[in-house]
Amino acid sequence: MINQKILSTADSKEPNFGFLNDLLKLDCFSIVDRTDDLECLKTERLQKWLNTHDEFLILGTGGSSLGAQCIYEISKSYENSTRKNIKFVSNLDPCTLNTIFSDTKDLSKVGILCVSKSGETLETITQFLLVSKLFTAQDLSSKVVIITEDKPSALKQIAIDNDCLCLDHPNTIGGRFSVFSIVGMLPALICGIDPIEIRNGGKKILHGNLENIKTGAAFVFQNVRKNITNHVSFMYSDKLMFFAAWLAQLYAESSGKSGIGITPITARGSVDQHSQLQLYLDGCSDKCFSFFYEKQPCDMSISNSNLPEKFSYLNGKKVSDIFEAQCDATINSLLEKERPLRKFEILAITPEILGELFMHFMIEVPAVCNLIGVTPFDQPAVERGKIITKSLLSNGTISC
Repeated sequence: MINQKILSTADSKEPNFGFLNDLLKLDCFSIVDRTDDLECLKTERLQKWLNTHDEFLILGTGGSSLGAQCIYEISKSYENSTRKNIKFVSNLDPCTLNTIFSDTKDLSKVGILCVSKSGETLETITQFLLVSKLFTAQDLSSKVVIITEDKPSALKQIAIDNDCLCLDHPNTIGGRFSVFSIVGMLPALICGIDPIEIRNGGKKILHGNLENIKTGAAFVFQNVRKNITNHVSFMYSDKLMFFAAWLAQLYAESSGKSGIGITPITARGSVDQHSQLQLYLDGCSDKCFSFFYEKQPCDMSISNSNLPEKFSYLNGKKVSDIFEAQCDATINSLLEKERPLRKFEILAITPEILGELFMHFMIEVPAVCNLIGVTPFDQPAVERGKIITKSLLSNGTISC
């Protein structure tokens, strides 16, 4: 379970959450109560694809990739993991792409998952065109699974032309809210994680006591009202660094509209105590903080006769003792500076607990957006960049 504690002084007046009941009826939340949409993952063709490949390339960007990367990271320490190697092709950096493709030696063992809700995402289409050069048309039919909306699009046509297995992306669920759909659940299967475990975590939050979410949304909203719009996620768990990236997209793309919004910043404990903390303690007081600390079962202890005298206090200590002390010390130093702060204490991260984290913030972020008066489920400004990119690639000029 996850345990949220507001550690700084908070406004005692709770905002009006009258919109919450209608919000939670949306498909991106209620999908955790379903199982029928997962039947497509049990077909003979999909199971054959899963079982005949030891390595996978997952093509996609943003919401089509970040949730899956979160799941893959926690699977590395999951006892039932398939230990299959997954490479995420999520960017268009030429050097990175060259490294990924040159490191992929035995193409016969590689399965491809290509994800784009619209079927028109430039990065994803480019990634697929590069990958397709490595295989014959017959190979593509057996190696490629595509997830996109059931409507005419470039990616849908590619699936038809190459006889690729094509699964339907729910058209009522946006990319950054799609992790509980097959967009996240198929990568979970590849990792050896039962999708129901992740959804059960989501259901715990969705059908549980929502006071924790209201408290979290109120914490962020009350800071926005004080012009504290920078939100630092301080992660004391390496497994959660991709979750931080997922959360950053969720907050930035959902809230950043009409001249307002929450700016997400990611910090990694304890590393960024030595790189960012000086700014947070002695710089502008324009940031609120969410600390995430995982109580990990894997641990080591210090026992060394060569310890210098000044470090003798470490003798007999577990690494987790040191790590938690660093987290608490950072929290206390920020509280001394009266920085607004909350802490999430998390038991060792399982698929179910990851599902809890996903659902908590999938509800918290739209709740904050409702409170500040913006629509959480669109991203109109992003489209302008896409138009300019197409114009530059087509004729080298920007069309106004």
